[in-house]
Amino acid sequence: MKYVGKKIITMCLTLILVSFLVFLCFTVIPGDPALAKLGTEATPERVEALRKEMGLDRPFMVRYGDWLYSFVKGDMGESYSYGLPVKEMLADKVPITVTMSVMSILIIVAVSIPLGLYTAKHEGSVTDRVIYALNQVVMAVPAFFAGILITLLFGIVLKLFTPGGYISYNQSVAGFLGYMIFPSIAIALPKISMTVKLLRSGLIGEKKLDYTRTAYSRGNNTKGVLYKHVLKNAMLPIITFLGMTFTDIIAGSIIVEQVFGIPGMGRILLTSISNRDYPVVMAIIVCLAAAVIIINGLVDLVYQWIDPRIRLEGES
Repeated sequence: MKYVGKKIITMCLTLILVSFLVFLCFTVIPGDPALAKLGTEATPERVEALRKEMGLDRPFMVRYGDWLYSFVKGDMGESYSYGLPVKEMLADKVPITVTMSVMSILIIVAVSIPLGLYTAKHEGSVTDRVIYALNQVVMAVPAFFAGILITLLFGIVLKLFTPGGYISYNQSVAGFLGYMIFPSIAIALPKISMTVKLLRSGLIGEKKLDYTRTAYSRGNNTKGVLYKHVLKNAMLPIITFLGMTFTDIIAGSIIVEQVFGIPGMGRILLTSISNRDYPVVMAIIVCLAAAVIIINGLVDLVYQWIDPRIRLEGES
C-alpha cells in the first residue's frame, strides 16, 4: 500500500506540473485570443475591453490558480470561439478518441504476442525471416499513411467500409465499432511491428538463460518452457513499452481521425489551436496528459505485481 500511495502522489504532482507548463506555454507564445476573436480590424480599445472581460489582464499566477481550482471541480472553462462550456464540447468527443486508442492497444496485444511467440519458437526459419522483413517495412510506415492505404484498399477497392461514412455511437454502437476497426488498425500496425521485434528478442534472450535450461532438464518440452517460464519474464519489457507508447497511440489517434473523417478530439484540437481557443486546447492537452500518466501508473503497478522486487525497492 505504501508503494501505491507514493505512486498516486507522484502521479498527481506530475499532472499539476504538466498543467502549469501548459498554462505557461499558452501565456508566453505569441498571439492574443481577444484579437483572434475580434479580428485584425478591431480597435485597441475594443481588444483591451475584451481582454478584461476574458480575464486576460490579471496576473499569471492568479489566472492559473483560478483555472486549476475550477478544473479540479470539473469546470474546464468556456470556449473563446464558441462561447460554450468546454466540458460540453468535449463530452461526445472524448469517447471517440478513447475508444480508438483502446481498440488499438487490444489489436496490438492480440496480434503481436502470438506473432512474437511464433517467431521466437521458429527462430531462423523461412517464416521467421519473412515476418522479420515485413516487420521492418511496416515499422517505417507512419500511422496516417497506413490509414490512407487502408482507406484505398479496404474502403475504395474492397468496399468493406465507406470512406468518410462515420457512424456515431449514438446512432449504432455496432456500426460505430465496425467503422473504428480500420483507423485502429492503422494506428496499431507500426506498434505491432515494434512489439513483435521486442518480444521476439526478449524471448530468444530468455531462452539462453540458466533457468530455461533447468526447466528443460526437468522434462518440460519447448512449448511448456516457452509459455510457462520464458514468456512471463519476456513480457515485462513489453508491458513497459506499451505504457510508454500510449502517448504515441493517442497522438496517432488524433492524426488518423483526420484521414478517416472522424469527429473526435483531433478535429476540435486543430481548430482550437488555429483559433487560439486556449481553454479548449488546454483542457484537451491536460486530459490527454492525465490519461497518459494514469496508464503509465497502472503499468508500474502491474510491473511490480509481476516482479515484487520493484515493490520492495519502492518501499525501502
